[in-house]
Amino acid sequence: MWLLCGTEGTSGRGRFWSGFLILFVAGIVMSLAVTGLVLALGQLGQWIGFALLLIFLYPAVALSVKRLRDRGRRHIKLWLIAYFAPGTLANFAQTAGIGFAREEIGGLTVSSPTALGGALLLLGLLAFLVAIVDLGFLKGRETDG
Repeated sequence: MWLLCGTEGTSGRGRFWSGFLILFVAGIVMSLAVTGLVLALGQLGQWIGFALLLIFLYPAVALSVKRLRDRGRRHIKLWLIAYFAPGTLANFAQTAGIGFAREEIGGLTVSSPTALGGALLLLGLLAFLVAIVDLGFLKGRETDG
């Protein structure tokens, strides 16, 4: 549990993937559990969904700090901003309706990205992919495994 709760120490690739898998499965379970509520509440539900994303942000950052340290990265705060800010910004923009058009389809309100929203989503996806390669696949200094 220390893997997701604090920023002390380092983490090799194996531990990183274990923590990533825990967060991934927990995110899916949480999404399935609250999707009906989020959809039923409309805009308020979208803000609740964004708040839940922020709750998952801390353990993801804690896991990443340990892995960045093992990778020998300096300026860890800048790496965290590069990896997490684009996706968080894209989610915030979608929730706030910035760069996304809301449409009602079959009684449900959905968000469709405009050019700005699409660019934010693409930037978030690229940051995620770079983070996964850097943290999940490249060798660390001390505790690779």
